[in-house]
Amino acid sequence: MKRRELLPLAAGVAGSLVGGAAPAVARAPSGAQLRRVSYLSTRTGEPRDYFVYLPPGHAQRRDWPVMLFLHGDGERGDARGELDYVLIHGPLFEAWCQKRDLPFVIISPQLPKFGMADVDYIRNRTPDQIPRRQAHGVNPRPDAAAFRLDEPMQGKAADERLPNGPAGEADGWSELEAELIEMVDSTVAHFRGDARRVCLTGLSSGAFGAWYLAARRPEKFSALAPISGYGHPDLAAPLAQAKLPLWAFAGGRDPVVPVRFYYPLLNRLAALGHSAARFTNHEDLGHFTWVRVYEGQDLYDWLQAQSR
Repeated sequence: MKRRELLPLAAGVAGSLVGGAAPAVARAPSGAQLRRVSYLSTRTGEPRDYFVYLPPGHAQRRDWPVMLFLHGDGERGDARGELDYVLIHGPLFEAWCQKRDLPFVIISPQLPKFGMADVDYIRNRTPDQIPRRQAHGVNPRPDAAAFRLDEPMQGKAADERLPNGPAGEADGWSELEAELIEMVDSTVAHFRGDARRVCLTGLSSGAFGAWYLAARRPEKFSALAPISGYGHPDLAAPLAQAKLPLWAFAGGRDPVVPVRFYYPLLNRLAALGHSAARFTNHEDLGHFTWVRVYEGQDLYDWLQAQSR
């Protein structure tokens, strides 16, 4: 991955995500920045960008916790004109669009579409769905409960396979393994990151990718937090050997990623004596469990407390 240039991202207008009123949260003071980092992808052979969020007061310290966030299938794209789709969900939406006071440098890359360009939830999406950082106020959040049983909004139906074994998921985040690690190393070096506090989180297919990447390179990460996505039990050994702190989240009513698929890996971790594994099942929610988790504060507090 060749790092080429840094480009500031200008604030835009509000998007059209729908939802209820946002809970009370600490708002970040002015001074937050969202940068675009351009590089040449070794996987696709094409120039691509990824976001790096810098919290307020970034220049005043040199040991910021770093967060690598992996989005879900619906936000895939060319990492140029379509990169803004990664703002729809997750920590970057919370920090940039919701103006949350999240003290992390956040890396947010975009997964190529590969063979998924004609999937309904990618083909039918529109730029109106992209939230923007508003000059005044914040964007409404989507309502996790509203998607509890709405299977068409949540992609393909569940099957009995366990993805992300040692070889990774075909056309998934494992395809960008080397590039993701280089993004982490470059961000730590150039954006005042703390190499001992690099956490990894992802939602849906991004959670599958997070399990895989953490197992492949556990020495790079201080904590792992996959949401609405499980891992293959064959990934347990390196996670347990590294004693990597992890907190996994599921939706008890998720029709796409049923909660029963989490237990083979969790049970394997327990058998290997991994005592730093936490699991929370939001029994009232479906696939969009990440909305509640990322809009809360508990996960961020826990991630900040972890260090290698």
